[in-house]
Amino acid sequence: MDKKFREFKKQLNRIYTNNKIYHKKMQEKHLMPNDITDWNDIKKLPLTTKEDLLKDYPNGWNCVDEEKIKIYHASSGTTGKPLIVGLTEKDILLREDTIITNAMFAGITKNDIVQICYGFGMFTGGFSFYDGLKKLGCKIIPTGTLSTQMQLFYMKKLNPTVLITSPSHAMHLYEKARQLEIDIKKIPLRIIRVGSELLTETMRKKIKKAWGERVSVTQDYGMTETLGPGLGMECQHENGMHLNDSYYFELIDPITKKPTTSNVGELVVTTIYNECFGLIRYKTNDLVEISTEKCSCGKESPRIIKFIGRTDDMLKVKGVKVFVSQIEDFLFTYPYFSHQYEIVLSNENYKDILTINIETKEEVIAEVNNNKKLVEQEFKNKFGITSEINILESNTLSTKLGKVKRVKDLRGVKI
Repeated sequence: MDKKFREFKKQLNRIYTNNKIYHKKMQEKHLMPNDITDWNDIKKLPLTTKEDLLKDYPNGWNCVDEEKIKIYHASSGTTGKPLIVGLTEKDILLREDTIITNAMFAGITKNDIVQICYGFGMFTGGFSFYDGLKKLGCKIIPTGTLSTQMQLFYMKKLNPTVLITSPSHAMHLYEKARQLEIDIKKIPLRIIRVGSELLTETMRKKIKKAWGERVSVTQDYGMTETLGPGLGMECQHENGMHLNDSYYFELIDPITKKPTTSNVGELVVTTIYNECFGLIRYKTNDLVEISTEKCSCGKESPRIIKFIGRTDDMLKVKGVKVFVSQIEDFLFTYPYFSHQYEIVLSNENYKDILTINIETKEEVIAEVNNNKKLVEQEFKNKFGITSEINILESNTLSTKLGKVKRVKDLRGVKI
């Protein structure tokens, strides 16, 4: 029995003993912890869903007494009420070490000056990076959710070498700098580490073009349920996110819930060391493609090389299934479109209506409007769906820090 499996068995016993929700799920399958004797047996265990975590809210999933909890974090609650997660002292130390590993994958060292643009509220990102990078020895500029103008002010004055933010915010900083006639390429930035949102390859190219090809743009993957950033960590080779060995991962078919026979499926996560909020076979809703080939960095750990989409980000329009990330990839092939867009779904006479609102640069808006019908036709050719694409001036759509909500589904909403 390897060390990781021994630690997993401790986790399973702790959850079975202290978590009445998962205890009941195992009983319904007539399973005891001792029935799981190796990694092959893990598929016998019941899956855990987001709905399970919200039962007996907010402390029903905790596996420790409340006095052991040192801090609470919460999800954004964009798909319902926020999920509240407690961390013990042991969890905080685990998170700090995870962030240090994450930073090393990105090429961050103790000599870097790091500007953190994540909020320092209930969201895990800000505090996770602050605590971990402080432990690493970095100099930190905790600008958090300050206005874009103030973010740029501190960038000019303090010369960060690393920027930690979301992909859309990195582009928003660039657009604001252009308006203020700030040459951001004079800032000695060498690394942009993004998270919170999906980074598509087309968005990566946009960010590198904006900030300079010398700047490394890499992403990390995490969630509140697993202590925050660092579930997956991309190295400097920009070649996919290495899965964190402190967790156990599976791929399942999102429909049948059975293990897949390919390298594509819904990612399922089991925590090994998390003390307060342990998870067994947690369905992430993330559809991914995994590679087990050796990375250019020399590591052989499995990597997420593509996010196909989220099961809750899959849109069904006129009977056609399409992911938000696929629409984004299409839009960003046009260099005159900006990073700001929204997808609006409505219904008229029992027919789905798809509208896409997207900003463009002011100096080319007239030219782009002349190509509107061409873009709509190419969209239909690609997806088989008719769309109305509204081309807007810059700064038309509202922006905010944190996760960007791209879709407004008004079907079934009474106006």
